[in-house]
Amino acid sequence: MKDKVLEEAGLTKNEIIVYKTLLRLGSSTAGAVTKKSGIHRSRVYESLNRLVNKGLVGYSIKANVKHFYAQSPESLLEFIDEKRRKIKDVLPELKELQSFKPEKQEVNVFEGYKGLKSVFDNAINQLKKGDEILVFGARSGQDVSSKAWESFFKNFNKRRVKKGIKYKIIFNKDLEKSKLVSEFKKSELTEVRFIEQKTPAGINIHGDNVAIIVWKKKPYAFLITSKEVSQSFREYFRVLWKQAK
Repeated sequence: MKDKVLEEAGLTKNEIIVYKTLLRLGSSTAGAVTKKSGIHRSRVYESLNRLVNKGLVGYSIKANVKHFYAQSPESLLEFIDEKRRKIKDVLPELKELQSFKPEKQEVNVFEGYKGLKSVFDNAINQLKKGDEILVFGARSGQDVSSKAWESFFKNFNKRRVKKGIKYKIIFNKDLEKSKLVSEFKKSELTEVRFIEQKTPAGINIHGDNVAIIVWKKKPYAFLITSKEVSQSFREYFRVLWKQAK
């Protein structure tokens, strides 16, 4: 078993050893756990108490002696869910602190399939129902129209529609008959127009972010986070939208 996974879930090395020992032994005294695990008795008691508090270990008392037992492995999922619930409770307070920070301005570079996936995931995660993504300069080519990218955008589109995010796209004219565009045209909350002008890069605008995407065999993107830059690109998009058909 890869103990690192359990460590990442929030258990110490000693807690992992003690928990796994109890799974093997069944109901046991601290002394039996000490003997089997090879951990110092005081460390075993510390680990047992913490595991009890985390809901991963229980105990019963027989003849004034505590007998510990491991809860089912499924209890680990409940332990993680409880941590998520606690974090969720403090999110409003953390977000309130974030709103008082100076305006964020930065540029990040993303490369390859996974990199661009992060850019699109960023849009889905940041936006809420009624928000919109503006896109222009979407271009043709095997790099965009391949089955892998068609599958990616199909999945992305489902998530976007489910969340209620609007989409306005200005495609290059040579993409009008493509399967990719056909999928978008059938989608809810989506408006599509075309323009004769060809561009080597695509521009995606969402919130205070502008992603400049260069579609090559190994695509890459510059993600600019700036309210001023975003507003400038939005104005440019509105001009192109009026010209597009």
